[in-house]
Amino acid sequence: MLVFRRTAYLLMTLPLGIVWFTVISTLVSTGIGLAITLIGIPILVGTVYVLRWMAQAERGLVRGMLGVDAAAHYRTTTDPDWWPGFQARLADPQTWKDLVYLVVQLPIGVVWFTLTTVLISVPVLLLGAPVYFYAVPDGLDVGVWSIDTVGGAIGLMLLGLPIAWLSLRAIDGLAWLHGQWATFLLASSPPDPLLTAQVVDARSAQARIIEAADAERRRIERDLHDGAQQRLVSLSLKLGMAQSRLPEDDETAAKLIAEAHQESRLALTELRDLARGIHPAILTDRGLGPALDDLAGRATTPVRIAAIPPSRLPAPVEAGAYFVVAECLANVDKYAEAQAATVTVIRGADALEVDVADDGKGGADPATGSGLRGLADRLGALGGRLDVTSPEGEGTRVHATIPLATNDPVAG
Repeated sequence: MLVFRRTAYLLMTLPLGIVWFTVISTLVSTGIGLAITLIGIPILVGTVYVLRWMAQAERGLVRGMLGVDAAAHYRTTTDPDWWPGFQARLADPQTWKDLVYLVVQLPIGVVWFTLTTVLISVPVLLLGAPVYFYAVPDGLDVGVWSIDTVGGAIGLMLLGLPIAWLSLRAIDGLAWLHGQWATFLLASSPPDPLLTAQVVDARSAQARIIEAADAERRRIERDLHDGAQQRLVSLSLKLGMAQSRLPEDDETAAKLIAEAHQESRLALTELRDLARGIHPAILTDRGLGPALDDLAGRATTPVRIAAIPPSRLPAPVEAGAYFVVAECLANVDKYAEAQAATVTVIRGADALEVDVADDGKGGADPATGSGLRGLADRLGALGGRLDVTSPEGEGTRVHATIPLATNDPVAG
């Protein structure tokens, strides 16, 4: 019967709680104690996997003995490597709910075991009163009453019948309470497929918008480079040739041509800066390294490029990293009052890490600047993130993480 299985489980909660608490406390304390020798790190990592095994064992017991389905839906990853899988487990809220359930099982087990033992013992003693009466020569003592007759013993037995029924109902109530507790911590609902599809569609739409904007930037840059810039270059050359052929006594015309020559050169410089800001040709043609070197060379604050990936990256990733560095260096020149800045770009296993730091006055607030908010939105569309650390008087550090998983071909 279900009530007997429930009773057995409630009596098992104390030994189970002792086992779970002992295993977890031993693994965690050993791992932390040996962490300095690096031996403790795999122990702590293994603890995360052991937690899930123990939680699954509890789910099986709760389902089989209490009749409560506390199924969980854990986060998964398609990456076959162990590290992304471990990160997914560590970031999964269900992992921490499992930990809470298993640790709290010990004090809860003490309560359930005590109450269940009392609920079983009292009706058993009352129902067996006649047997005990004949086994004990001087009668029975029940609280303040002394039972020294057969009729009294039979009366206790009859009293034990409703108390036994009430005890069974109380055990059912305890089992129901524990089932609710197990459902609260051990169970989790699967993600809403409609909501998941909507999020995926929104992320895809963001990525398509960013890709279209980048394509338009490249088109405008090519048009400026092949059209207006070339015309200005040609005009500057012709003005220079005309200036060299003017008679020496025609000072007015020479002065006008010289001024026009200078204006054309300034216009060409401004147009090149504009085209570079829209989308730098050097990024498309030569990659992220030369493009960042160009940025560092044009900055008014001394910039050190500490690390750059040696190989080409997917075009959206390169563009995202370039504009992060460009915006940060522009802010350093305008607001930071810094003496130096450092740019570090490192390619990891599955993401590009971009770090821009300066020794300026700090106090940068992403919430008040449209540039950093725009960068955060751009990286968000690629599945990345932007973190800004800028304490007053201690400089600013901007860290961007850009996933490398993309279907876009590598430029060049």
